[in-house]
Amino acid sequence: MDESSLRILLTLGGMIASVAAAFAVVRQSVKTLTETLADVEVRLRQLDSKIDKLETKSGTVEQRLNIVAKMLTPDLLEKRNRELGDFLARLRFLENDVSSLKDMHNGSHPAVAKDHKI
Repeated sequence: MDESSLRILLTLGGMIASVAAAFAVVRQSVKTLTETLADVEVRLRQLDSKIDKLETKSGTVEQRLNIVAKMLTPDLLEKRNRELGDFLARLRFLENDVSSLKDMHNGSHPAVAKDHKI
């Protein structure tokens, strides 16, 4: 073999070694990236799950808040206050009525005939 063939073989050997080393580095990098991607995917799924739970809780709180807001509307509060005032007035009237009945009987009831029908 002559000197030029030897140089070509050495150059070719060096290129093959460089390609093999580059292949090993790329292979290791791809493996590392694949593992990182799998980890990121797991974390992303966990975040999606947490977001879904938070959205559900937020929707529930919003629904409850809307119910309370409807219960506290000025029109409804006015209506309830009027009803309460009416109940209090009726209660006072009935208390007075019962007090009058107590005063009439003076704590004792007169005897009622057995054949008395109401």
